[in-house]
Amino acid sequence: MTDTAKSQAGQKGLPPAWLVGIGLFPFGLVAGFMITALPFLLTHLGVPLYRVAAISATVMSPTFWGFLLQPLMDTGLTRRAYTWLTAAIAASCLAAALFVLSPAHLGLATVLLLLGELSIVLFSGAIGGWTAQITPDDRRGSVSGWTNVANLGGGALGSMAVMFLAPHVALHWLGIGLGVVIVLGVTPTLFFPEAVESSFSFRQIFTDAMKATWRACKTKEVLTGFCLFLVPASAEAAINLFSGMGNDFHTSASTVIWVTGAGAAITASIGALLGGHAANHVSRGYLYLGAGLTTSIVSVVMALTPHSTIAFILGALTYNGLAGVVYAAFNALGFQLVGQDSPVASTQLGLFSASTNFAIVYMTWADGLGFKHFGVRGLLLTDGLASMISATLLLILLGHRLRKKEAPEVEVPAMAD
Repeated sequence: MTDTAKSQAGQKGLPPAWLVGIGLFPFGLVAGFMITALPFLLTHLGVPLYRVAAISATVMSPTFWGFLLQPLMDTGLTRRAYTWLTAAIAASCLAAALFVLSPAHLGLATVLLLLGELSIVLFSGAIGGWTAQITPDDRRGSVSGWTNVANLGGGALGSMAVMFLAPHVALHWLGIGLGVVIVLGVTPTLFFPEAVESSFSFRQIFTDAMKATWRACKTKEVLTGFCLFLVPASAEAAINLFSGMGNDFHTSASTVIWVTGAGAAITASIGALLGGHAANHVSRGYLYLGAGLTTSIVSVVMALTPHSTIAFILGALTYNGLAGVVYAAFNALGFQLVGQDSPVASTQLGLFSASTNFAIVYMTWADGLGFKHFGVRGLLLTDGLASMISATLLLILLGHRLRKKEAPEVEVPAMAD
């Protein structure tokens, strides 16, 4: 059955887009904790900043290599089972890590946090593949918008709650509370249509599942998607660096915290909802590149205009709002490229995420080099010009391939006896 037919036939029984989207809340909660709240807790425990940086880099590393294990989410059990199982493991690991978190047990805590992050990365693949399977084309944009609200909102709210409660509540109680909230965050999936049984047994993970992934990923449409995700056209890397630009824009620390914290989460969420709505009506490839191109203009304007507090506030919030559009377009385009029939949807989505994360990492490094040699103007010009040039070239070279198309059929080998 084609995506168009499923779009018509699948409307009945599908929960509202917001309910499907907020199923990703546990991922946002755990990722936000690792990025923001964990360094806060470690520094307040007296851990030196260089060790905090090393621990943070270690526990966040599954966002880059976790895709290697995503084929597990396409074999054996249903994606419903994997969604609950990985969320439960992530909740247990996070609770256990906070129970032992102290300068004397940093090694054990780091291992537990690493396992928790890996589990939540696999969770995102499981629920992402499930979402791709049940979401018809005309709802992919809306679901993607709410997915990013859950991701960004979960991260911001969870981190703020942990940092607010940390001085007043013992760490082990914080861990138990986070674990409970992670598991409760999976309850929206109770309203999802039933996930189909995997097309592959565990024995087929390195044979037929890998072959199906290769067939799915070598189509022109999917290769075009990889081109979009791997280049810096819509990497939005400056998001990771705005919190360090306060002095260059003569902005107080408290203003920077509010702008890059709650302000960025709100504007990015609004952008995600608007981008999700647009993704239901226009080419998602054009939307992805167009939003990235617009963001590049913001970077260049911030670099070339006088640096002041108001310039920082307007620039950072506008940049984050457009980043929300990019995130929604990315998710909607990923669901479109995977389609509803792919037996390796989780693996494909994991590869897409790894691709865009790679672009974010190398552009963050490049932006840092720009700052090292030319200050904040160099950082912003590096960020903006790299995006502007690559987005323009992609629109010229691949623009004809970015129109909406159904995902290609993927042949599924017979299940081994």
